[in-house]
Amino acid sequence: MERRLPKWARTYFTLLAALAALCVAGATVWFAVQAHRREAAPQYLLKDSGGHLALYTAEGAGPLAEYDIYTRLLPEGDVLALQQGVSVQDEHALQQLLEDYGL
Repeated sequence: MERRLPKWARTYFTLLAALAALCVAGATVWFAVQAHRREAAPQYLLKDSGGHLALYTAEGAGPLAEYDIYTRLLPEGDVLALQQGVSVQDEHALQQLLEDYGL
């Protein structure tokens, strides 16, 4: 004699399996997007140049442009990061950083 689960239990386990599959699919997409972001090499480097903000190539050649932003007026964490060089992925990220720094 075959034992079957009640209908509510079958429905519950079916929904639970569908939810698990949805979570696995979501995690796969999320990890793929994160991997793609990490693969993109930075195009530019923002650095302090004589107290002003300057744009360099990712390799450090330049400056390509200097901005009328005094780095000494920025928060200490930003100043320290700019002394080391802040990697910039693309034009959009560059524009956002320049706006954040006050341009």
